[in-house]
Amino acid sequence: MVIIPVIDLYQGQVVHAVRGQRDRYVPVQSQLCQSTDPESILQAFLDIYSFETIYIADLDAIGGQEGNNIHINKLQRQFPTLDIWLDQGISSKEDVIRHQHSRRKQVIGSETGISPDLLTNMQDITPAPILSLDFKEGHLIGDHTLLQHPEVWPDNIIIMNLSRVGSGLGPDLELLDQIKSLASDKNFYIAGGIRNQDDLEQLCAAGIAGVLIATALHTCQITRRDISKFI
Repeated sequence: MVIIPVIDLYQGQVVHAVRGQRDRYVPVQSQLCQSTDPESILQAFLDIYSFETIYIADLDAIGGQEGNNIHINKLQRQFPTLDIWLDQGISSKEDVIRHQHSRRKQVIGSETGISPDLLTNMQDITPAPILSLDFKEGHLIGDHTLLQHPEVWPDNIIIMNLSRVGSGLGPDLELLDQIKSLASDKNFYIAGGIRNQDDLEQLCAAGIAGVLIATALHTCQITRRDISKFI
């Protein structure tokens, strides 16, 4: 099972994501380091464990504003061997082309309203995108017909429960089962609410490919020792 640290980036700072309420996000207060700049946070994550992949949510770009490409490019230069999964609110084929990068995998979020047809067209022009099925309060954010056409999903799927992000409520195992029942042949990654080693053990037993974690790393509820048991 892969463990992927998460950086939520807003106006050049790493912020603490809580329940998808982006207007309330504040600069992260991490026990790993005092800084909120992405380079320091990422280095702190790598000091815990030599992760190979990082997930970045560019919240400015997702919100339709100018994104954080300057900071993301700097991270890429500073950590050239690291794979970056990057969500910049892609909602069109033009976005896919504009954001293509050899060391990054594009995350296509359902919250942008993409349709099954558009998702198919996007996959024609970008290698191995990642689909994020974004949920809030039990409902898919975006075009609900995505759930009716799992045959167009790419191989890697993030199940993102925004209501549980930063909440400490634990992962949504019921939602995981629901989505897995639609396409059991996909690689599923779950995000939102993961608290500790017990949660990791449950998810590993459920046979998922990986987890996305931020808060439990910043609070040291998940440690190097915990991570080494699963990677």
